Amino acid sequence: MAKKRGKTKAPARVARRGGGGVNRLLIVLTLMALVPFSLPTILLMFVGLLPSIVAAVAERGDNRYAWVCIGGVNFAGLAPWLFSLWFGHHTLQFAFEQVTNITMLLVAYGAAAIGSVFYLALPPVVATIMAATSQHRAVGLQASQRKLVEQWGDGVTTPDELLR
Repeated sequence: MAKKRGKTKAPARVARRGGGGVNRLLIVLTLMALVPFSLPTILLMFVGLLPSIVAAVAERGDNRYAWVCIGGVNFAGLAPWLFSLWFGHHTLQFAFEQVTNITMLLVAYGAAAIGSVFYLALPPVVATIMAATSQHRAVGLQASQRKLVEQWGDGVTTPDELLR
């Protein structure tokens, strides 16, 4: 048998993951250059956001949302101390004072605990609300179906009648 000669499809290009090495290197070098200027912020954020970091590292699976929930509330709890650092005394000494301040630790870690409660408690609540909404919609659709059957007869419910 003879092979058909004609246009052949070019092999599909494989999408590269993690491309842009030059851009990534430039970003990393820029961030490394900024570290000495932002060391107080890095110290305060590392200690204050420790529960978020632990949640991000410890969480497994495809749906990794615990760190987002915990991290958002944790960052909100840490924000007043970050603002006082940024708009007040941006020094390492002030950052160490804030890190050793028990009030800052209690508020930041307490906020992370509240975020963890949100993560654990809200999905069942949302599932219950969605189930109730779906049930209510199903009841409405059944009522509409009954009205159509009253108007058009029982033939509307069987697919065979529709195809004739």
